[in-house]
Amino acid sequence: MVRGASEVIFIAECFWPDVRDPEVELAAERIRQSAAELTRAGATVELTGTIFVPGDEVVFFLFDGSAASVREVCRRAQVPFDRVVESVRRAERAATEGAQ
Repeated sequence: MVRGASEVIFIAECFWPDVRDPEVELAAERIRQSAAELTRAGATVELTGTIFVPGDEVVFFLFDGSAASVREVCRRAQVPFDRVVESVRRAERAATEGAQ
């Protein structure tokens, strides 16, 4: 992404008491599998990232797609989410900048 460029993404917010990193990775794998199934069925949805905040017991799963497809992916993956929100991701640096 070019500096200053922005894109609309969707975030599934999950308040998840006592969650640990291995559980987050297992959930992400289930999400990837569910997204692949929905994509084969004609939907457009992809997990693009995860933000885990252990101190707050919160996980944010970041997606390209639609709010409806994100909800369906999480439902199929059995990932409990509190809400799905439309968000804007803005690039602060060029993709090649800072790469070493």
